[in-house]
Amino acid sequence: MNEQSLTVNYANQCKILKYDPFMLYLKVTPVTDQTQPIHCIVVKHALTLFYQLRPDARLALYGHYNRRHQFVITKFMVRTPVQSLAS
Repeated sequence: MNEQSLTVNYANQCKILKYDPFMLYLKVTPVTDQTQPIHCIVVKHALTLFYQLRPDARLALYGHYNRRHQFVITKFMVRTPVQSLAS
């Protein structure tokens, strides 16, 4: 597996694929190249990511691509706006 890190914008498309274990599908767009969306799958800490997602959020993702060319997320960080931290 070739691990990669990506900085992306959340494209406001999210789908729950399975409930046990909780599996989440995300569609994101890279910050540098806005042409091609990236299809992501997350299982590890998927419920936490689902709770933290906001419209047009910026994410830092770490993971690898599977055989179906989906990015499998192993680690993530959601950038929260300053206003939500202050309130």
